[in-house]
This record gives sequence, structure tokens and C-alpha cells, in this order.
Amino acid sequence: MAKRLRDVCNLREDEALWRAGRGFVVRDLPWSDEKLREIPPFEFENWAVIALGGIPNKAQVGDMGIDGRIFPVGSKPAEAAAKGKKGATDHMFAEDWFPIQVKQTDKVGRPDIDSFEAVMERENRQRGYFVAFGYSRDAEQECAGYHKRSGRFIKLLTVQETLDELHVQKM
Repeated sequence: MAKRLRDVCNLREDEALWRAGRGFVVRDLPWSDEKLREIPPFEFENWAVIALGGIPNKAQVGDMGIDGRIFPVGSKPAEAAAKGKKGATDHMFAEDWFPIQVKQTDKVGRPDIDSFEAVMERENRQRGYFVAFGYSRDAEQECAGYHKRSGRFIKLLTVQETLDELHVQKM
């Protein structure tokens, strides 16, 4: 798209020109593993949640262990939104959603998974997603054990799988 804007529309990729309405700026893409390691943590969280097709939390501090939510296709609004409660939107009160936890670290360990399990229990969610650069063997084993004990799924997704769009197959 950037090439077409340059070649066909004769626009330049320049922040100042973009602000003046005479240029363009490419945002968010292309991302790389290296670039994602360097961006600020809250920007990384937003990238990960949006890359999964979720909605990031507006509050980034005090989020109770939920960095974002995925609303499956066909989610129905909860009673508050269905009854026209003031300020309610379809997704804000949808009954069917999955929590997303994001860590900008190379190896998420079992303590992080234990914390996310508590979120899953508190919110009574059957499925949740965790995004990081990598996971320890203990973390992977804990997810499998949690599923056996509770029937709930925690899907571990790596940043590289998300960049390569392989996460869709695991969801």
C-alpha cells in the first residue's frame, strides 16, 4: 500500500507532510520480533491484544490481570446492554468473552500461569489466551494440568506465532 501511495498518488511518507494532509505515515506494520522487544510495555500489550483480534483495556494499571478481551463472533449482549442501559455497548457487556494476558518477556513461568488461572476462575471463563515471547516447560505443564483439573483452556501463544499469523490455528 505504501508503494502505491508513493508511485501512483505521488505522496511522500513523512510525518510533517501527513500532519499537513499532503503525505502519509505507515503505522504499526511491519512489526518484527526485535522491534516488539523494544517498544514500551503498554504499547506491546495493545499490539498483542489487537493482533489477536481483541479489544485492549482502556485502563492499563489495575486491570485485574486482564490486558484485553476477545469477543467471539456471534457474542450476544448481556442484559444490561440488551435493556438499553445508559452507556452500555454490545461488547462492553457481552456475556461471552475470553481474557487475554500479555507479558513482554522471553520465558513466562509457572507463577504467571498460576496468576492467570486465578483470573480465569474469578471471571468464570472457560478459555483464555496468554501472549509472550516464550514459555518455560513448567508453564506449559501447568496449563495442561489446569485443563485436566478444571476443564478450562489457557492457550499459550508466542509473539512469533502471532507475527506469522499461526495463532489463528491455535485459537
